Amino acid sequence: MLCFWGRSELKAMIQWLAASQALRPFMSYYTFGVEALQNLGQVTQWILSHEWTVGDLWNMMVEYSSQRLKGHTNLGFFTWLHPSLTSH
Repeated sequence: MLCFWGRSELKAMIQWLAASQALRPFMSYYTFGVEALQNLGQVTQWILSHEWTVGDLWNMMVEYSSQRLKGHTNLGFFTWLHPSLTSH
């Protein structure tokens, strides 16, 4: 997955944002065994439990991307977002 700098975590979140904006009640997302996505379910549940809006998640993705571009983090998005969720 080379899209989004090879960041499958960002790709999954963008697809979730799009589905949310389209008022889809749910989406099925197949990770195809991609290691970086092993915590996708945990991350989405954590976001939902905090009642984040599409805008909230988007803002976090923008902040993460900014930090990546500046070289301030090398973490994957999920780990950056919530350090207790590791993607090992």
